[in-house]
Amino acid sequence: MINAAPSLSVYRHPGTAAAHALRDKAGTQQSSARRGAALAERASAGAEPAVILYFDKQRLARDCISEQLAIHLPEWTIEPLASVSELREDEDWSRASLVIFNTHGESLRNADVAREIAMIAKAPAGSSLVIMSDLDDATEVLLAAQLGARGYLPAGLPFRQVMAAIRFINEGGTYIPVCVLAASSELQRTLPAQPMDERGKPIEFSRRQIQVLERLQQGKQNKIIAYELGMCESTVKVHIRHIMRKLNARNRTQVVLLTNKMHSGSAVALAEHAA
Repeated sequence: MINAAPSLSVYRHPGTAAAHALRDKAGTQQSSARRGAALAERASAGAEPAVILYFDKQRLARDCISEQLAIHLPEWTIEPLASVSELREDEDWSRASLVIFNTHGESLRNADVAREIAMIAKAPAGSSLVIMSDLDDATEVLLAAQLGARGYLPAGLPFRQVMAAIRFINEGGTYIPVCVLAASSELQRTLPAQPMDERGKPIEFSRRQIQVLERLQQGKQNKIIAYELGMCESTVKVHIRHIMRKLNARNRTQVVLLTNKMHSGSAVALAEHAA
């Protein structure tokens, strides 16, 4: 004689399902209201919708993350894509103010990842590159900087901080999270206390360049630096170009990393500014 296995019953409070449904509905309505208000404001100003291109080859992650970005960043249109090859026309790139590329657990040294990033680098200028990654590794941050990224967002970062970092980068800032720099001592071992030139001699900066550099270390935008130093924003850009040339750096992120030991503020201040 075979006894049938007893069936399992799950007790569910009669009010629980209704409460969750009401909460989800309210959250959706609030998100829609925020998005509608942002779209209406742009329309009244005659502005084109800002676009974030979100690249992620994992379907589930792509759908979930892009949906959350759309909810919490109503001022942007989020365009989820599996691969850079899906964008072939220049006009597709020209609409994007930010490009977010999620590598998940793959290193930026991975051939496929490097190929995708190289395609982004060849795209028309104007959009800022942001790397999302599961890797909390300072060497990956250096690689990201060498590839032209303006920000590095590890998976361990709180979502609220990710949103703040994205807005910060879009305003011209550079974001390097505290956890990445603190997690690895390799960066500190590989960087000299003072940057050296090709001949191994210390690189010298003018007083004004040092003042600009100190504020770059704090993640400040050009217009803020100009205001604090009492100069034109164009002059700040000239100083930054000279600093980059002396350091042989391709972007502001590399400048911050290469001069990490020069000032007590360090690159860590960038993450604190956007938190």
